[in-house]
Amino acid sequence: MKLTLILLIISILIGLFFVSIFFIPWFSILYSLFYTPLPEETNFLVLGLDKDIQGTRRTDVILFVNVDLKNNVIKISNIPRDLIVEGKKINSYYQTEGFERLKSLVEDFTGLKIEKYAIVDYDVIKFIGDSLGPIEIYISEPMKYTDYSQNLFINFEPGLHKLNGKQLLAYLRFRKDFRGDIGRIEREKYIIEKLVQAALKKDLFSLANIYKKVYEMIDTNIKTSELVFLATKFRKSIQIRSVNFPINYTSDGNIYPGDLESYRNSFKEKEEEENNFRFYVLNNTKTQTRTYNVNLYYMWKAAGFIPKDIYDLSKVNFEEDTVYILNDKIDVKIIKDIVRVVHPKRKFVIKYAKDELDKYYLLIDTLTRERNYLEFPVDFIVILTG
Repeated sequence: MKLTLILLIISILIGLFFVSIFFIPWFSILYSLFYTPLPEETNFLVLGLDKDIQGTRRTDVILFVNVDLKNNVIKISNIPRDLIVEGKKINSYYQTEGFERLKSLVEDFTGLKIEKYAIVDYDVIKFIGDSLGPIEIYISEPMKYTDYSQNLFINFEPGLHKLNGKQLLAYLRFRKDFRGDIGRIEREKYIIEKLVQAALKKDLFSLANIYKKVYEMIDTNIKTSELVFLATKFRKSIQIRSVNFPINYTSDGNIYPGDLESYRNSFKEKEEEENNFRFYVLNNTKTQTRTYNVNLYYMWKAAGFIPKDIYDLSKVNFEEDTVYILNDKIDVKIIKDIVRVVHPKRKFVIKYAKDELDKYYLLIDTLTRERNYLEFPVDFIVILTG
């Protein structure tokens, strides 16, 4: 559900104009006649409400979104619904103390003022799933849960699934594994890539209808003219980065806020791009040590290419050095030249991720389960074996 809400803000509300302006010049001219500028940095609060159950409506999703127009970066942070704040779970504040109180808590966490908000419920999620779907995801383990009071029935077997709106909502609400709400956040992060791709594959008129319906279903102070402005800013490039909320586990099984100072600093830090590519290196070799990974980092840096991160990969077996290209605009020859410079003695199999979806989904799922997160968009992934 959390990542569907990201889609709501980025792909539906902004993506509509992104597609329109990018592909139809006259549309850009028309909409340039009316837009409302936003500051270089604007902060959004996205709340997802569960259904009214016996008079109770809790915030099933609390999402902080920092939009940096100067650097074309969107930073997204999920705040766990089970987080204990002042003696009670944060997901109860909306009903018991109101929106403003919940907003002030998030502002205290981030150290930033929230100017815009969007509040949605499950009906929006199902509508988006049906409109953009079926959404193809890989499920690595059985997911089974039934709650008649919430009309929630989850029954997924491992494998590749194509989910409609109702099924997608059930998948996103599942949190009955040993990691609870944190596990749900971790498990779902990779979905955003496919949801964004699904939105951008829709034609203009379909997106227009989806946008109109979604906008009518949400409670927001975001103006359409402000979305037009955002679209014009992001139409050439956009980077989406995930900021993990710091938590402390206690012996009673509850979670509390962790190092908030570092968390606040993560929104202030500006990453300098050393090259034009966003990529990760996965160490699938038998030598998985910090020293080996540090050496890998400096090998790439010496060649003028800085990976976003280097992760060990132990639970998926690749028989040969592989590169998955996620950006369809990148030619295989370009990647071949890059890896030849960094690893001249290795022979890479280079392919587009879309041509080997099963293994790609398994790869992303494995990384997520090991708490290694890719911050999309990603241009390519390098897997080293041996």
